[in-house]
This record gives sequence, structure tokens and C-alpha cells, in this order.
Amino acid sequence: MKYFLKCWKHYADFKGRARRKEYWMFLLFNYIISTIIGLVYYTGVMFQFLSLKASGYDLATEGFFFGNGWVFAVFCIAIAYCLAALTPMLAVIVRRLHDIGRKGTWVWLLAVPIPLYCIFYFCMFSLVAVIILGILMMICSLGITILYIVLGCIDGQKGENQYGPNPKEVEAINN
Repeated sequence: MKYFLKCWKHYADFKGRARRKEYWMFLLFNYIISTIIGLVYYTGVMFQFLSLKASGYDLATEGFFFGNGWVFAVFCIAIAYCLAALTPMLAVIVRRLHDIGRKGTWVWLLAVPIPLYCIFYFCMFSLVAVIILGILMMICSLGITILYIVLGCIDGQKGENQYGPNPKEVEAINN
């Protein structure tokens, strides 16, 4: 929990280095929080959907359904949390990249699939385009995910590098 809170304290700090422990703990706690919010939201949507369907309401003709009442409030909380966590997530990724001696600009690899997602939604009229773009998005997302897992597992450079002192050594001195 200490490393999760440390990332929030260094909300937009893209300078310096981050240990593997800080990187993985922030990802883990974000995953747990997002999963809990998601389970509450989707359970609520499911029950509201079933009750609306039972009353004869046709959601297929009404477009997207984000829930009503408290379910919509949970949806808004989920969106707010995702937006709030985006900056510290990017910051810890950049600091982690610095720890292994890489430039922080590697974080832009995360944005590679975004144009594909946009094109995907505009090509919904063509089954072939949807299939091809869907496969490309899966390959890009999987490749980037594997890259960031590997980069998150590599031990940081020993001693000081161009981005600052080794956080593992600094922590050992302070304890």
C-alpha cells in the first residue's frame, strides 16, 4: 500500500526512477480497485437490464445503457477514477523506464492502438474491416502488454544513471 500511495503523492512526477516494487504495487492496487468498481457496476447494470427487459422495455432500440440511479453513479465514479489514475499511471511507467535506462518517451507505445480503435468504430459497416482491425488491435495490445510486463521485470540499473540515483539503494540507506 505504501508504494501505491507513493505514486499518488508523486502524481505528475515524470522525473527520477521507480523500483519494480513501486511499479507493480501501483498496477496491482489499480487492478483491484477497478475490478471492485467494475463488479459493482456490471452487477447493477445486469439487474437493471433484466428488470427493464421483464417490463417490456427494448434496450436494443434505445442505444447504450449505462444504468439508472446508483448504477449510473457507480459508472461516473469508475470514469472519474480512471481519469484520475491516468496521470500517476503514466508517471510511474516513465519512472520505471528511467530505472532501466530507457527514455520516458517509450510510454507513447501505449497510444499505438488508439488510431486502430477509432478506425474500428468508423468501419463497423464492413465485416471484413472489423475482423482485420480487430485482429490488428489484439496483436498491438498484446505486444505492448508483453513489452511492459518484460520492462517491468527487468532489474534497474545499478548505481546512478542519467535519471537519478538507484531508488533501491536510496531506500536501503534510509532504512
